[in-house]
Amino acid sequence: MIFRSSGKEKYILPVISMENIAAIRGSLLMPFGSPQNLFLYGQSGTSAKNFILHMLPLNVMSAVLLVIFVMVLYRKDLGETIEIDTSKTASEWLSQGRVKRISYMLLFLFVIGVIVTRTQYWYIALAVVLGVIAVVDRGLFRKVDYVLLFTFLCFFIFSSSIAANEGISKFLGKAVSGNEYWWSIGLSQFISNVPASIVLYPFTTNFAGLIYGADTAGLVSLIGSLASVINYRIYVREYPGQGGKFIKVFTLVSWAFFIIVVIPGFLLSRWSFF
Repeated sequence: MIFRSSGKEKYILPVISMENIAAIRGSLLMPFGSPQNLFLYGQSGTSAKNFILHMLPLNVMSAVLLVIFVMVLYRKDLGETIEIDTSKTASEWLSQGRVKRISYMLLFLFVIGVIVTRTQYWYIALAVVLGVIAVVDRGLFRKVDYVLLFTFLCFFIFSSSIAANEGISKFLGKAVSGNEYWWSIGLSQFISNVPASIVLYPFTTNFAGLIYGADTAGLVSLIGSLASVINYRIYVREYPGQGGKFIKVFTLVSWAFFIIVVIPGFLLSRWSFF
């Protein structure tokens, strides 16, 4: 909406590509930053403070790289002026939405509390979230991308089937230990990083290698991260028939970023969480 109102729509794809990288690398800092972090944090037993401490170096390095990428690739004319037609973007802060805003803020704090405390009664938390939404914003259920959710549900089912296979389990038990970083990056390109984390965790002896690899996997291909798939679906919904263009730009930018961070991530994976 902002780019269209300012006549700068040509920048939408580059900006979305950089936002995608920012989501992938920014989310690695917190235990609740991404689904794979959420799962691995819950399984590891490490404290939130220790988790953040170990993820901080990669997060800071990625932030610096993002600034460099934006300044070098996309902001060559720093003096370029941008005028926005605010009549097309402005909206009123309606008082009717106050209940929704307060409810979602409380739910946000509630969910963070559930994650950090590692309560075993997560299903009660889920029921509370669904119940509150049903009361204050029932129409939200119609906006959910159920196709995307079903796709990743299939990935999880497939992942569980893999782990349950005796032959595959024996192979992974021998192959994964000591190579968690590369395995999590590689396997994520086929089943995404969240299911890959679930598959590989039982065979992991180096927790740092697994989580650093899972948080780096999204830079390799579109399927590597849920964030990338979501971005892709949003883009093609607005620009039908231009999915190939999105994949091309995303892949080129992501690989440039990946080449820079993959080795530092590997070296850092030797820093034990425990």
